[in-house]
Amino acid sequence: MSGSDRRIVITGLGAVTPLGTGNDTVWQALAAGKSGIMPIESFLSDETTTRIAGEVRDFDPKKFVKQRKSLKVMARDIQLAVGAAHLAVTDSTIDPEKVDPLRFGVCFGASMIASDLDELGMPVSESINGSRRFDLKKWGVEGMEQLFPLWMLKYLPNMPACHVSIFYDAQGPNNSITAGEASSTLAMGEAFRVIERDSADVMITGGTDSKINPLAIVRLALLDRLTHRGDDPAKASRPFDAGHDGLVPGEGSASLVFEELEHAKARGATIYGEVTGFGVSCLPKKHGTAITSAVKRALADAGIEASDLGHVIPTGTSCRDEDRLESFALAEILGDSAKDVPVVAYKSYTGQIGAGSGSVELLASLLGHKHGVLPATLNYERPDPEAAELKVLREPVDFPNKPLLTYDLSHSGQCGALVINPFQG
Repeated sequence: MSGSDRRIVITGLGAVTPLGTGNDTVWQALAAGKSGIMPIESFLSDETTTRIAGEVRDFDPKKFVKQRKSLKVMARDIQLAVGAAHLAVTDSTIDPEKVDPLRFGVCFGASMIASDLDELGMPVSESINGSRRFDLKKWGVEGMEQLFPLWMLKYLPNMPACHVSIFYDAQGPNNSITAGEASSTLAMGEAFRVIERDSADVMITGGTDSKINPLAIVRLALLDRLTHRGDDPAKASRPFDAGHDGLVPGEGSASLVFEELEHAKARGATIYGEVTGFGVSCLPKKHGTAITSAVKRALADAGIEASDLGHVIPTGTSCRDEDRLESFALAEILGDSAKDVPVVAYKSYTGQIGAGSGSVELLASLLGHKHGVLPATLNYERPDPEAAELKVLREPVDFPNKPLLTYDLSHSGQCGALVINPFQG
């Protein structure tokens, strides 16, 4: 345990996801067991490896960005983050103008944002030499002249945190975590630590990502991580099920307001839960050990045992080898409790949102706590016989009034884990 007497609570939630935009819409989909995975609509996908995705469909960035010209320098990932942050701050009922700006910070997780191909077409064309090969010298002299002058600012992964902090005049600690699928969990953990060490009273945190563009999908295809199930989109993402064969690309953002307890109580804030533990590790060639190391540190930080957990939110990508490795790591952590502690894999609803996954999935469980229901994992019909046995929920149950564990493992072996307790005053 850290030894700090500062307690950190969650007072605001905001979601822009394949299940919908806004907490109520997201919860309605979760409660109904409705998948957000459908055929891709945002671009023609006939030439890509997959034609299905967890796509955000009801989001209008103009509702969240006052300066319309700012949208020109916001990639899709950034727009999603700004929308989610706006919803979280609104949900928290906090008045940003009444918060000391020097103690108001932002920490967001993001990926290396994929550029729109239309913006690269002409610059690349101008960089082809007489041998029909890409020429770096021509790129530097002729190609870059064809780029949108603010192109870099549109795609830098620190821009989500940048735009959010400008929007709310948050002049306190500001950080961006770019660590693949672990990004938002690591960002939330850093936001927790910032408040714990008395460097801020309020932090807007979370993560954002969009894997629904040709470049991102090609990257996943080259890594052979995509599902081959395209005929029934809602059934394609199957974490821990015997039929899992790869992930479904997704997009979205979730933002959470972390706040020091006394600061929250002074303004009468509604509290969704208390952050009590954080652990991190990076073991690129030992992914199972990365999970156990990060989770054990988070549990120790929270001062609890694995048997005290009410449920676990795993990474659960639906990639066969990844799910199997993860199942054995989680079974090792839970020990004899593996048969009793529910596991809910939310990527079965949304697909793989990458840097946004951890925050979206934590938000889903916090909404479950609010409504008293722990959602089921979709498409878990037959356990993988080559995986460790876990209690993956097939049906919704009453929400257990116990600590929850959430963790995310990146494809490169970075892992972050958080423990969230029900708030008890």
